[in-house]
Amino acid sequence: MRLAPGSSPWLLRHELRLAWRETRGAPSGLRVFLVLVGVLWLGYHAAAWALLRLLRDATVPVAQLISPAAFAAIGAGVWIAFTLMLSRAITRSVDVFFARDDLDLLLASPLAPERVFLVRGLGVAVSVVTVYAWLLTPFAHVGLLTGHGRLLAIYPALAALGLLAAALGMASTAALVRVLGARRTRVAAQVLGAFVGALVFLGFQISNLVAPARLAQWRVALRRGAESGGALDRDSVAWLPLHALLGAPLALLVLGAAGAAAFFLVVHSMSRQFLAGTQESMAAPTRPQAARAATRFRAGLWRNVMVKEWKLIGRDPQLIAQTLLQSIYMLPLVFVWLRNDSPQAVLTPTMVLLCATLASGLAWLTVSAEDAPELLASAPVDRRLLRRAKLLAALVPVWAIALPLALFLARSDLWAAAVFAACVVGATVATASLQLALPRPGNRRDLRRRSKGNLVGGVLETLTTLAWPALTWTLLSAPMFAPLPAIVAVAVPALAWRWGRQARRDVAAA
Repeated sequence: MRLAPGSSPWLLRHELRLAWRETRGAPSGLRVFLVLVGVLWLGYHAAAWALLRLLRDATVPVAQLISPAAFAAIGAGVWIAFTLMLSRAITRSVDVFFARDDLDLLLASPLAPERVFLVRGLGVAVSVVTVYAWLLTPFAHVGLLTGHGRLLAIYPALAALGLLAAALGMASTAALVRVLGARRTRVAAQVLGAFVGALVFLGFQISNLVAPARLAQWRVALRRGAESGGALDRDSVAWLPLHALLGAPLALLVLGAAGAAAFFLVVHSMSRQFLAGTQESMAAPTRPQAARAATRFRAGLWRNVMVKEWKLIGRDPQLIAQTLLQSIYMLPLVFVWLRNDSPQAVLTPTMVLLCATLASGLAWLTVSAEDAPELLASAPVDRRLLRRAKLLAALVPVWAIALPLALFLARSDLWAAAVFAACVVGATVATASLQLALPRPGNRRDLRRRSKGNLVGGVLETLTTLAWPALTWTLLSAPMFAPLPAIVAVAVPALAWRWGRQARRDVAAA
């Protein structure tokens, strides 16, 4: 189908293509990926068929066939999904309006500025609902075959939720630009998106954060509220999005009108503000910095290298969000750890696994994602000593996180604390040293995709990361089996050093 250049569908196709490239990276293996997604989607239809077959009476609306407690749980899940949509919408709004460098070119073209913002907003809306459309549309298709035709409302309801999330995301971005400025808004949106995901994860771990007695009281209160006549029964306005997804005409009309009105109102009333913010981000002069005191240089290679690495990471909030986000995932485990009845034999290996993963990411940042490798290569210092200092800069923050946990564990179980401390040190050193053994130079922005194109390195890193938690568990629960994971934990890094000999020579020559 040939689209007229400059038309809204033509611009929207371009937006979706750019969003796909940003998500998938290089187009290698694209056909295989699409085939795999398609097969999984068709298989998911079978699961939707099995679930809908449980609702035998097709003459009754689906909402009436779901128990009150299940209805409230599903409704809460819809709100959680919308929260993630909104987080994604804010991040995408910053990307398409302020981080991309082609908006000034489009606005200088004969295209109407409002059309440009309208299409980019639609691109944001599509990007935030894609995953949820993949998950929910099979129920619409199967519902049509099983007599629950109202489930076809999933399509317009998802579109309305996407438009509403895009409108709120664009409006929030505009407000952040007004308060923080365009440049700081980029950072704020990136950090916000990362931490919203962490908060949702913590929400699912509520059973580990709250005492069992208090949690039981909450469950009773929620069950009563979900019953007929309660504040959260199926007729509550709080479940309007779920009613719309299930095909309730009035709820679908209200949600659709709210989403469309909010989206077009934001596009119409804030296009000039977005334009001003974009111009600010592209052409704002650099403010002169206040006079600083004379810089003091201190001796000590190790100290200077470590401080330099920590400052580089500290200056990039997006990297902080990506790396230290794993520390947030440790919080539920820490709360469980502090309970008297906590299962230490299970928690201790899990903490070792998280520490090893965090050390691997930080080590890649300090060792392989160096911004000025040619400058360090020309420095009058031993390169091996320099790499070891960079490696230590990655390990110290992880050890600082694990030390209080080891001290707390030592109060009740000295042997478990010793095993935990030794395995944390071993796991972090092993996984971090793999970044030296198998150097994979790259950009700091590619932290999550650092294993792409290096299958052997990824497999060896995975084996090492899993071997140390296994060793921790066997030492605490089944010592007679400890030699097996110990051999893997030691042998895999040694194999990596031998395997990566040529790669290290190539990096050194470069």
